[in-house]
Amino acid sequence: MKIEEEHRVLLNELSISEETAAPTSASEITKCINKLKPKKSSGFDQISNFMIKLLPPSYITCLTNCFNVWIKEASVMCCDQTRPISLLATHSKLFEKIILEKVRYWAEMNQLIPSEQSGFRPGCLLLTRVLSIYQGVDNTMAAHIPTLAIYVDYQNAYDKVWHAALIGKLNRLGIPHGLLKFFLSWLNDRQAYVVFGEQSLNRFRILLGFPQGSSLSPYLFIVFHSDLTTVLGAHSAHIFADDLNVLIRPPISKNFAPIIEYLEKEGTKVCNQIAAYSRKWKQPINVSKTVA
Repeated sequence: MKIEEEHRVLLNELSISEETAAPTSASEITKCINKLKPKKSSGFDQISNFMIKLLPPSYITCLTNCFNVWIKEASVMCCDQTRPISLLATHSKLFEKIILEKVRYWAEMNQLIPSEQSGFRPGCLLLTRVLSIYQGVDNTMAAHIPTLAIYVDYQNAYDKVWHAALIGKLNRLGIPHGLLKFFLSWLNDRQAYVVFGEQSLNRFRILLGFPQGSSLSPYLFIVFHSDLTTVLGAHSAHIFADDLNVLIRPPISKNFAPIIEYLEKEGTKVCNQIAAYSRKWKQPINVSKTVA
C-alpha cells in the first residue's frame, strides 16, 4: 500500500510540475548515429542502421524536432479555443449579401465608419493599417521620442455581440426601419444545432453574437463599434475589424522623466476608457492577447 500511495502522490506532483527535460540537440543525434553499426537488418519500420547513416544532414534536423516533441505537454483544446464550421443555406447567404450591400451603402453614405477602421471595407487593406502603425512609430523614434502602443483584442468578438444593444444603436444611427425590421427578424429566435461525427445535438437558441459564416456579421460588428474611437481622445487609433491599436505620443520635452510620467498616465487613462466601453456594451476583452 505504501508503494501505491507513493505512486499516487508522485503522479499528482508530476501533473503540476513545470520542470521539463533538456531538449535533444542535433550534435547528440549525430554522435549516436556515427556509433551505429551499419547493419542492414531492420525492425517493423523497415529502416536499417545502414540507411540512417547515409541520410543527409537535413534528416538530423527533422529527427531533432521529432525527438523534442515529447517534451511539449499535450493538451486537449477547450471549446472556447475552437471555431466551428457553420453551414448556412446557400439562398440565405445570397440574400444576406444583398442586404449587406444595402447596409454598406447606408453606412458609407452617412460616414458612420471611422477612417481608423480598415476591416471589411472596400479599398481598405490590413497591410495599409500595419504600415500606418509602423510609420507612426518610426516617425517618433526618429525624433528620439518614445511611443506607447496598446494592442487590444476582443474575446470571441462576433460571438459576444449583445443583440438588444445592436438594435438600439442601429436605430440611433438612423438606419432605415425596413432594414432594422430585417435585423430584428434575423437575430430573433435564431437556432442552431451541432454535428460532431455521426452525433447530432438538439436545436438550441442563440441569445448572443452573430452567425459564423454570415457575410453580414463582420460588417455589422464594425458598425456596432463605430463609436469606439470617441473614447480614445486625440490619440492615434488603428482598427482592423476587432483588433485595436492605440499609439500614445508624449509632448516634446528635454527631460525623460516627464515623458514617461505622461505615457504612464495617459496609457492608464486609455485602458480604463476602453475597459469601461467594453463593459457598457458587454464586449469582453481578451486579456491574454491585450498588451502594451
